[in-house]
Amino acid sequence: MAEIILTTVVQVLKCLAPPAYRQISYLRESKYTSNLQNLKTEVESLKSERVSTQHLVDEAKRKGEEIEENVENWLASANNVIVEADKFTDDEATANKRCFKGFCPNLNTRRGLNKEVERQKKAIVKVREAGRFDRISYRTAPEDIRLISSKDYEAFESRMPTLRSILSALEDPDVNMLGIYGMGGIGKTMLAEEVARKIKSDKIFDQVVFAEVSQSQDIRKIQGEIADKLGLKFHEESEPGREEKKILVILDNIWENLDLRVVGIPHGDDHRGCKILLTARSLDVLSRKMDSQQNFAVGILKEVEAWSLFKKMAGDYIEGSEFQLVAREVEKECAGLPVSIVTVARALRNNKSLFDWKDALEQLRRPPLKNFMNIQPNAHKAIKLSYDNLGGEELKNVFLLIGYTVIESIDDLLMYGMGLGLFQGVSKMEEARARVHTLVHKLKASCMLLDHLSKNEEFFSMHDVVRDVAISIASSEHNVFSATEEQVDGCREWSEESAVKLYTSIVLRDVKTNLLPELVECPQLKLFLIHADKESPSLSIANNFFERMIQVRVINLSYVDLLSLPSSLVLLSNLRTLSLYYCKLLDISGIGDLKKLEFLCLRGCDIRQLPIEVGELICLKLLDLRDCSKLEVIPPHILSNLSHLEELNIGDNSFYHWEVEVDGVKNASLNELKHLTSLQLRIKDINCLPRGLFFEKLERYRILIGDFWNWKYNICSRDFRIGLSKRICLKDVLIVQLQGIEHLGLYGLQEHDVESFANELVKVGSSQLKHLWIEGCHEAHDALNSAESK
Repeated sequence: MAEIILTTVVQVLKCLAPPAYRQISYLRESKYTSNLQNLKTEVESLKSERVSTQHLVDEAKRKGEEIEENVENWLASANNVIVEADKFTDDEATANKRCFKGFCPNLNTRRGLNKEVERQKKAIVKVREAGRFDRISYRTAPEDIRLISSKDYEAFESRMPTLRSILSALEDPDVNMLGIYGMGGIGKTMLAEEVARKIKSDKIFDQVVFAEVSQSQDIRKIQGEIADKLGLKFHEESEPGREEKKILVILDNIWENLDLRVVGIPHGDDHRGCKILLTARSLDVLSRKMDSQQNFAVGILKEVEAWSLFKKMAGDYIEGSEFQLVAREVEKECAGLPVSIVTVARALRNNKSLFDWKDALEQLRRPPLKNFMNIQPNAHKAIKLSYDNLGGEELKNVFLLIGYTVIESIDDLLMYGMGLGLFQGVSKMEEARARVHTLVHKLKASCMLLDHLSKNEEFFSMHDVVRDVAISIASSEHNVFSATEEQVDGCREWSEESAVKLYTSIVLRDVKTNLLPELVECPQLKLFLIHADKESPSLSIANNFFERMIQVRVINLSYVDLLSLPSSLVLLSNLRTLSLYYCKLLDISGIGDLKKLEFLCLRGCDIRQLPIEVGELICLKLLDLRDCSKLEVIPPHILSNLSHLEELNIGDNSFYHWEVEVDGVKNASLNELKHLTSLQLRIKDINCLPRGLFFEKLERYRILIGDFWNWKYNICSRDFRIGLSKRICLKDVLIVQLQGIEHLGLYGLQEHDVESFANELVKVGSSQLKHLWIEGCHEAHDALNSAESK
């Protein structure tokens, strides 16, 4: 009855007094009910938008990106209004909104509630409208490891004036480009890195960017380094870089003119905020080709400095002992060149045989057998002495292989070294990998190799002067031909058929044109490597090119336009390693004829289907299918037929259609991988995992299950990450043992998984666990703490 009267009054006021109508309309139950329902709808919509935004935020954080402040503020505001609205609707459901023993509505209460509903609805609509973002996150510039630590820098007194002069020139507003020059191995890079550290610590520039140029001038690589350190992205190779406040760009190891506009580096009078510091071996390159305004020479060390560095590298025991006299003479033969001093001193470190010291001195005093381009004679003799003192032929051969192939990864060294048979008494992959790590460690300890800038133990680097010497030794002692296309042009040895017949290895780098003949006769060739230039037109290879390479054991073709395998390649009966790195390759039929093949790398190739013939490679130990983005079909039984296969690398941007039917062919099952000892795998859909799948033999693995993990994180050899759901339990899909695991990521962990997870940790322990990432259940963190306490 009260509602009928109220409705009548409302209609009258609507006609006669609109302001009064708006006030009394709050008292109607239908109006209140409608508003309340609208509020609930808006709340649900906002909750959905909050979840979507949070997912984008989580994904950005996993990529190492920073979240925009307005996004963080919006999430906080959304949470606040949602909590307030939920509390209101919960309270509203239990509130007494009637009077006179329930016969009449409490009009005063209803009016207040109606107004509150409208207020909250407006607040939620306002938050929703504010949740339209151009971007969620932004890339941050990663810390350059060279600018953090100065432990390898020697602050020689003779170089302090040069350092101070460079810093002063950088503060001169009229100087926008300057250079450091000196012979190879003199310490130009070390000095430039110290300049960068001083600039950063004194805040003279807002940002400092360090990029390696080198002889090959890989523009894309240079752009990538600069973009990464500025937190930018180059969407096109020639896109100009962005100037941000005051920036110092250090370009290390310039060999010839580098067009800064092509790279995208702003410079000149119109861009006074950006300054360029170059290092080069030649003053001519800096002053004439790069128009550098001020240039600073780096000379050899003073005698007292050279002796101090020598003692530090060889050991203080030489001072005041019977070795001191001959050690002084050895140090003098290094001619004040830091790279020579370091390599020789490390080679003789803690050597207590006076005869060895005297022999080293005689070797250094002998003139080099020939002049080697770009290598200072003293440096060549010093590094050659260090090479001669490497323990055993195996270590020497590995050093030379790294030098003339210009490889920088454990994986490549493993494939090439095993293919050439360098590692005696080793047959299993894990044994070989351990041997390779040991040899690389020994070469680093001898200062013949350097740590990679990434500090990832799976990579290494070599000083360019040391590499030049390695190539010269390999050329003179092992008939190895290693050169860039520019060096090949006009090279007499390459053009003489009699010389080519004697080659044991051919390495051609940065090839831009089709310089290969139709046929090459190399009866003694064991390794053939060609690396095409990524920026140039595609390089092709004739069908009969490999016909007379009957002994070849290792072939690497990178960025070559093949489409299909050359018919002569599949006739190489001794081939052990075949690496087709990012080749334009659609068809690998015929590969089944390579019966002795042990290593097959198809990384980055365009193949759509793995041919059944791959299953005939009965000796295959490693198969690399990473970055095969077009690969959709792996027929069943191919992988299980490879009884000797130990390592399978598929990775992120490649095949993931396990057990799915494609074009009438049902793909292989994960059960075919149970015999592996090493596995890199990405599974996007957890629902395709067979229940109870378990890889008992795995010793190394990187397995990511779910469509949101960031593959970039790569410092662990036993890495397992999985995204769970309410329907799938952790115990159903724990496909690797937790024993020995180094990185464990669990996303969406449910409460019913916590006990199982805790019991597993208690059973196997977590002593080797380096990283644990859990999202989804707070009880899991308590379980971990409990497990560790036990």
